Amino acid sequence: MANIKWTYYQFRKKHQYPVYLRLHPEIEVSQLTSVFSEMGFDLLSDNEVRTISLQKAGMKLLTIQEAAGKVLQQIQTTDSMDQFGAESLSLHGGIPVYSYRKIALMMMPNGKALWDIALAPHLRSPDQLRGLKVVMARFLTHALSPFGVVSYWGTSKEDGVIIMKQNQSNGESVFIDHKKKLIFGSNGENNIQHGLHIHRLDETKRSGTIINREELMSFLSVSTCLLSFTGLSQEMKKSIIDLSMSSSASYYWQDSHSSKSLSYA
Repeated sequence: MANIKWTYYQFRKKHQYPVYLRLHPEIEVSQLTSVFSEMGFDLLSDNEVRTISLQKAGMKLLTIQEAAGKVLQQIQTTDSMDQFGAESLSLHGGIPVYSYRKIALMMMPNGKALWDIALAPHLRSPDQLRGLKVVMARFLTHALSPFGVVSYWGTSKEDGVIIMKQNQSNGESVFIDHKKKLIFGSNGENNIQHGLHIHRLDETKRSGTIINREELMSFLSVSTCLLSFTGLSQEMKKSIIDLSMSSSASYYWQDSHSSKSLSYA
């Protein structure tokens, strides 16, 4: 085990979030690097790896290995009772376990810095990589919650963010750090300079219809990418309140449910 050459990534390294991936060498990295890059992970050098501290507040390190045996069988099993479609959340020995059918199984022990995930082998197809983006969004939502970062299905727009339902998002997510005035998405990062405008994608509403603060706060509270038994962290709740008080919001629609057709900045 000591001779294994792990590959390490850090989320948005220049912003110093202590959130890391650790990949086993058996993982076919070439097929996954596009997803990691799109999600904002930066490859670390050996010297940078040596500086990682497990004692740092909010530290989260996800070890990624290839699924085999019973774990692979569990990932591949179709369960018609899955509450969230392809996704499910359960407890095993008191530990929350997240699964995305045919993609991954992730152990998420509460209050622990070290998490583990097993990936199905040969994740290559567009649908599989889209599913992996969803899995990574779920992980990041948990990992960044101590810092008050909130996440939603959607993308950034020139004047803010577009938030939508998961099945409209093509697996894309957007992360908002209100403290640092930053927005992270598949198209990079943007600064919040003069207040954030939130577009809520909804085909039943006229584009431009204003959303009041109470409605916005309720919407932001129930629409995050968090999948958890314990609900929003106190830091996330505070960020949602701050966002609701400092942001403007309106309904938005155009003739496609795919985020690929939406305007990018």
